[in-house]
Amino acid sequence: MTLERQTGRLPAEFTSFVGRETELDQVGRLIDGHRLVTLTGPGGVGKTRLAVRTAARARDAFDGGVYFVALSGLTEPSLLAQAVCDALGLAEQGGEPAASRLADHLADRRVLLVLDTCEHLLDECAALAEALLQSAPGLRVLVTSRQPLDVLGEQTIAVAPLGRPDPGRAGAPGEECDSVKLFTERAAAAVQGWTLHHGNREAVVRLCDRLDGIPLAIELAAVQLRTFSADQVLSRLGSRLFQARGMRTSVPRHQTLRAAIDWSHALCSPGERLLWARLSVFAGDFELDAAEHVCSADDLPAEHVVELLTGLVDKSIVQRADRGGQVRYRMLDSLREYGVERLAAQGGEALLRRRCFDWYTGRLRTARAELAGAGQAGWLAWFGCERANIRALLGHVMATAETATIRDAMEALGRLWMLHGMAGECRHWIDRLLEVRDTTGEGWSGFLGVAALTMTLQDDLAAAGALLDRALVQARAEGDADTAGMVVACQGVAALFAGDVDLALQLLGAADEVGAGVAGDDVLFLLVEVFRGVAYLFKGDYPAAVAHAGQGARTGEEHGELWVRSYGMLVCGLALWLAGDLAASIERLRRSLRIKRDLGDELGMTLGLEAVAGCLCSGGEYVRAVRLLGAADRMRESTQTAWFGPHHAMLREIHTGRAAEALGERRYRAAFEEGGRLAPAQAIRDALGEAPAPDGAEDAAGACPLTDRELQVAALVAEGLSNRDIAERLTIAKRTADSHVEHILAKLGFSSRAQIAVWITEQSP
Repeated sequence: MTLERQTGRLPAEFTSFVGRETELDQVGRLIDGHRLVTLTGPGGVGKTRLAVRTAARARDAFDGGVYFVALSGLTEPSLLAQAVCDALGLAEQGGEPAASRLADHLADRRVLLVLDTCEHLLDECAALAEALLQSAPGLRVLVTSRQPLDVLGEQTIAVAPLGRPDPGRAGAPGEECDSVKLFTERAAAAVQGWTLHHGNREAVVRLCDRLDGIPLAIELAAVQLRTFSADQVLSRLGSRLFQARGMRTSVPRHQTLRAAIDWSHALCSPGERLLWARLSVFAGDFELDAAEHVCSADDLPAEHVVELLTGLVDKSIVQRADRGGQVRYRMLDSLREYGVERLAAQGGEALLRRRCFDWYTGRLRTARAELAGAGQAGWLAWFGCERANIRALLGHVMATAETATIRDAMEALGRLWMLHGMAGECRHWIDRLLEVRDTTGEGWSGFLGVAALTMTLQDDLAAAGALLDRALVQARAEGDADTAGMVVACQGVAALFAGDVDLALQLLGAADEVGAGVAGDDVLFLLVEVFRGVAYLFKGDYPAAVAHAGQGARTGEEHGELWVRSYGMLVCGLALWLAGDLAASIERLRRSLRIKRDLGDELGMTLGLEAVAGCLCSGGEYVRAVRLLGAADRMRESTQTAWFGPHHAMLREIHTGRAAEALGERRYRAAFEEGGRLAPAQAIRDALGEAPAPDGAEDAAGACPLTDRELQVAALVAEGLSNRDIAERLTIAKRTADSHVEHILAKLGFSSRAQIAVWITEQSP
């Protein structure tokens, strides 16, 4: 390595190069068209290897040579130009400044100069690169740095970690993601005869996932197989900042992942270090508003947070993680855990978590008040983004938060979990709260009602009944008619699950009278008419079912919300199906299912698939129907909900029995199992009669059909910008913006800009 640095030749690659084909092509194109290209990213992500491989590919295009200058060991900024001269083999000439010698030598040559690890010499590298590019028109400069040089004309590429595995998804041999491929190759090189096989694959997959796909961390872990098994490496990992020794000849800061991160930390200003530590309280990506509110204090004013956050983004400590057209930020888990350790060392970790939870509770109070209106979809999207942060905080503050804070948060969260169809997670946190907090005092009746409704959805009717009795007594004692009405409605739902349809109708009817005034405020209370429709459906009174469920749908529409409205459509569709009107039924059911898909309501999508399957069965499409039933059962497992009582089970048996009789046991079982293997998105497309997605497009990591520029345009479409506005924002011609939008619509199979907006909202970082 020392010899290579002295001669300026590209470092020899002693290990295989895994993946990065897309990045190699992208960097190669940029070098062809631009004179200064900078690869940015956190330590250990693979910037140097990518730069070296790119330079090697481009060697033939530079008759003046390709030169590599490693700057990680250069601590004296004034020696930068001399270090480059040394790499190019330029001897000193009578005291002439090194920068002048470089400029004279490169003036008429076509050269590619690779400046590696520039972040600690940022100003000096920027000044030298700018000067050389001005004096040498044939020069191209490729830089690796944890932040850009900010020189005019600079093109930057953020180097991402390698593709990470999905721990819950088995991969066939030869289909492993790049991070697992890298681990496999390095492990085989470290331990003769080591191979990836069924016995060790799960540990390797989990290991690569926990190491964020960072090549340096994966390589350090693979070396540990000289001493430990893959399972032992995984168990010893604990924190991702494990002390794995690197190769004896490695750069010192690469000896451990800790050293690589220490290197980045040392380059930060005191304010950036403080913000880094405080941002670690966010388990997932976060908004600027949250960072300003949570991280600011006397020693860090809120107005300084933006500036410091920008510095951390520039240094690749924090990354942009935009979703749904909103600017968001995140840290790789390894960097976040490093920040957690720093925060613990500073003290005040518990106080900062409570401050963060208070922030989210304020947002949740607003969300609860607006879930029954036009803001519903926006709040569901917000919760989808913030769920990881809230989940992590709940585990820390459940027992210690102020009573009103945790109570208000859980009432709002219960509604959000239900609207997303996630009864399982809702029940988990409800049980935790009931274990650690006294819920017999004033103000807990609303939470108890939500808790009981969740238990009802899981068919735990005994526990639900006990909580509902307590909740009703408390609400009446406190004179809270709104909550009392909601609790009575929940008792009606519990009766429906128990199979007592008459009692359910009695209680659901009484809820309107008990809770007069709450209907316009609580999204759960809006469901009362829909559940009355379900009760009449189970009684066989289909006109009454259509009337009540239809009223529920209209009420939802009047409020501008979608969740209750789509459930009303679903129940109407079921009633029309049982009444024999298949055409009207399938139309209502598909309208409902589209909304459930857009909202991300997993339980709603499950019920929608079942309902469409019933219509298909009545139309003689038995194989399609059974496939959808298989897909629905698999989705129901993820929601952790039960059937809606014995009548629901009987309703399902109508079409399962008919399909089994028509297909025979073997064909029925084959179709059902095939449905269980379908990706949820694929099953829903089939139920909606939409064209299937291209092979492998569903749930494939990194399989986004859009280019980076098209994604950028799609995000602006989601913001509501016209094509002309997009053109102005991106400084492109309007016809170019028109073309981008047309390509996006074609690639996604959409017909409207609204569909693009929904699609963007659903994308992960």
